[in-house]
Amino acid sequence: MLKNTSTSYGLITRLFHWIISITIITMIIVGFTMTSMEPSDDKWKIYDLHKATGVVVLTLVFFRFFWRLINAKVDLPADLPCWQKLASKITHYLLYVFMFLMPISGLLMSRFGGHEVNVFDLFTLAAFEKNIPVATFFHTAHEFSAWGLSGLIGLHICAGLYHHFIRKDNVFMRMIRG
Repeated sequence: MLKNTSTSYGLITRLFHWIISITIITMIIVGFTMTSMEPSDDKWKIYDLHKATGVVVLTLVFFRFFWRLINAKVDLPADLPCWQKLASKITHYLLYVFMFLMPISGLLMSRFGGHEVNVFDLFTLAAFEKNIPVATFFHTAHEFSAWGLSGLIGLHICAGLYHHFIRKDNVFMRMIRG
């Protein structure tokens, strides 16, 4: 089944979830690693790959968000406490906020820093006129969103494991099997 039902996630939702989550986690690890590297040709190649992949992630997140809007909402277990339902809703909204904020701030940081963004030689986003204060603002937003998204991902993983191992409900497994 491609689309969601009220009780299960469809294939498209699950593909979006796993492709985007694995890519974002990899991007966060690469981002923290590359910023600590000494300047070199390898470092700048990693930066270029990071930026190009960020554009792809942003595109996928837009499609994922649109898919979420037009698809059926999968219900949480009826016996889940209200505070956990609220925490789930807030966490998911914040995940989307940070999934948009992270690549957008990275793109704007780079472009206001006077750097173009070449997206795998398919197209290039031109640099803006260099504006270091604005680039610095977006650098701070990008770094903040990296930490915020990392924390939310950790919380999201813990919640999934809680549902699987402690509550023993199907919340975690329906993102695996539908």
